[in-house]
Amino acid sequence: MRCSVKARNLPAMTPPTALPEGAENISTGGFNRFAGPFYRLADEGEVRRFAFVVLDKHMNAAGSVHGGVLMTFADIAMSRATRLATGAQSVSTVAFSCDFMAAGHLGELIEIRVRIARRTRKFVFLAAEIASGGRSLMQASGVWRMG
Repeated sequence: MRCSVKARNLPAMTPPTALPEGAENISTGGFNRFAGPFYRLADEGEVRRFAFVVLDKHMNAAGSVHGGVLMTFADIAMSRATRLATGAQSVSTVAFSCDFMAAGHLGELIEIRVRIARRTRKFVFLAAEIASGGRSLMQASGVWRMG
């Protein structure tokens, strides 16, 4: 069979970057299944690590990762980090702030590193950095309530 349609001006697809061995899919239910897939990586001491590979559905019209995807990824990772550190079954985002610094691209492996800055009886204060290929894409901070 022959195709008479010729592709013009289409960017080459970047092959997805591989996830590190042992990455655990944490996008198992609800909204997370649609936004992800997001993965938990091995911790580095007190730092919790998560990652995802940028798919076409994560892109905006300008050709970079949609800022809302990065914010969603940070919220999910920071919530999971709170539950892992505290053993709480349920946590809620009380405050969330972020600053965008660079764009992510199709096929890249994007990683977030989350650390707990302070913990009280009911609240956990966190800080996180999202990066890819040595570039800082976004910084985030927030407060989560346990229970």
